[in-house]
Amino acid sequence: MRKRHLLMAMIIAGSMSMLVACGGGSKETETAATTAAETKAAATEAAKEKETEKKAETEAATEAATEAEKKAEADSADVGKFIIYEYEAGGHPVTHEMLVEAGMGDTYLELYKDGTGKFNLFHSLLDITWEPGEITVYGTTKYPYVLEGDTLKLDMQDVAHYTMVRDDGSTPAETAATEASESKDETEEAKETTEAKDNASETEAAADSGKKVPDGVASGDGLVSEEDLQKGYVWLNKVAKDVFNLTYEDLADHFGVEGEFDKEEYSDHMQRNKRYYKWISKDDSNHFIYVNFDEKDAAKEPGVYRVSSFNTSGFSGSDAEAKYLDAVKAEASDADKAATANAKMKDFTIEITPWGNKDDIVKVGMQIPDSGWAYDEKKAHLVENEDINSFGAGFIQFKVEENLDKFDTYKEKFENYKDIDDREIGGKTFKGRTYKNIGYEWTEYLAQLDDTHAVSIGIVRVDLSDGTMGDKILNSVSFK
Repeated sequence: MRKRHLLMAMIIAGSMSMLVACGGGSKETETAATTAAETKAAATEAAKEKETEKKAETEAATEAATEAEKKAEADSADVGKFIIYEYEAGGHPVTHEMLVEAGMGDTYLELYKDGTGKFNLFHSLLDITWEPGEITVYGTTKYPYVLEGDTLKLDMQDVAHYTMVRDDGSTPAETAATEASESKDETEEAKETTEAKDNASETEAAADSGKKVPDGVASGDGLVSEEDLQKGYVWLNKVAKDVFNLTYEDLADHFGVEGEFDKEEYSDHMQRNKRYYKWISKDDSNHFIYVNFDEKDAAKEPGVYRVSSFNTSGFSGSDAEAKYLDAVKAEASDADKAATANAKMKDFTIEITPWGNKDDIVKVGMQIPDSGWAYDEKKAHLVENEDINSFGAGFIQFKVEENLDKFDTYKEKFENYKDIDDREIGGKTFKGRTYKNIGYEWTEYLAQLDDTHAVSIGIVRVDLSDGTMGDKILNSVSFK
C-alpha cells in the first residue's frame, strides 16, 4: 500500500510539474481554416467536371454545406463531460480504483460548445479552450486527444496519458459555458453532469403532464416568481457555500416551495438512486431550474437526496448573474453577519513551515467557530466546512517562506491582478492583492514578519466584509 501511494505521489507530482513548466507556443491553425481549404479543394474538383459555370457553383456550395455539417457534428460529439478512468505516466499504469483510493478520482475534462471548458486535474481546476482533437491550457500549452465513441484519450506531451469516459447520461450540452455559470457540476466521486431538460415541450407544468409521483416522494408545483427563480440560480451557482451537500429539503426551504417532481431512476454507472426536480417561473413556464439529486450514501443516509447537478432552461444564467449577483451576495453576507454575531468561538493554533524545512515552525493563533469549519493540515487550509474535502468550500490558506519574492514565482501567470488596501493582521501591516490563478479567484495578504519569515494568507470564496466570519477570523490572528 505504501508503495502504491508513493507511486501515485511521484506520478501526480510529475504530471503537475510538467503542466506548470510548459511554456508558450504559436497559435495552431484554426479548424475553420482547415475546413475552408477542404471546401476549396472540393469546389476545384467539381469545377473540373462542370458542364456549366452555374452547375460548378452549385456543386461547390453543396460541398461546402456538407463539410460545415460534418464539422458541426464533430464539434457536437466532443461537447460533454469526461471523467477519469485510467491514468498512465512513465510507463506506470494507475487504475481508477487506485485513483479513488488516493483521493484523485474526481479528475475530469468538460468541453463546452463555445470552445471553452474546464480541466479538473487532481484538484486543480483549470480553464481551457479547445477545438476537435486538442485542448489548450494557460492559453498556450496544447494537448491532443482522440475521441472514440464515449472514450476520450488525452495525451499530455507523451508524459502522461489519460483515459476518460463520458459521464453517465451526459449529452452534448445544449447549455454550456457562455453558460459555464449556467451549469455547475459536482466534481465529487466522478460526478454526474447536468442533464438539463432544455426543450420547451418538457417545460409544461407537470400538474398537467399526467406524471405519477411515487409514494413517499416529495413534490409540489415548484412555482416561484421570475425574480426568485433567477436569484435562486445565482445563489446555487455563485454564492451557496456547500452546494453539493444541499439536500432536497434544503433547496425546497430556500425557494419556499416544494419542487415539481419529474422522474427518478437508478444509475448503474454511479450505483445510486437519482431524482429530478424543477423550480418554475410563475410568469413563464418555459423558465425553470432543473436539479438532479442523488442518494449519495444509501447505507448511512437512506432517503437523503443531495444536489448532484443543476441547470437553467429558458433564461440566461449569465444575465441573471449580471442582474442579481450583487444583491444575492449582500443577502448572504447579511445572513453571515447575523450568524457570526452569535457564534460560539474557540481558540485554535496551526503550525506552518517553509517549503522543504519542517524544523522552521511559525505558529499562527486565531479564533474559529466551534462548528462549521475544519483544518486541512496537508494544505494548511482553514476550510469553511466540517468536511475538508467538500467541493466548492471556501478556505483560508496560510504559507510561510523566507522572503516575499518566493510568493511571486508564478506571478506572470496571475490574471486580473489588482493591488488592494493594506490590512492589519496580527500587529503587522499586510499588503493586499487580488488575482485569478489555477481556476481560483484569490484575495491574498502578504507581510515580512522578520528577517527570515514572510507570510502569505490567501483567501478563496470566503466573505471578508466587515462583521462576517472571515473578517472575524482574520482579526483574531496572531503570530508566535
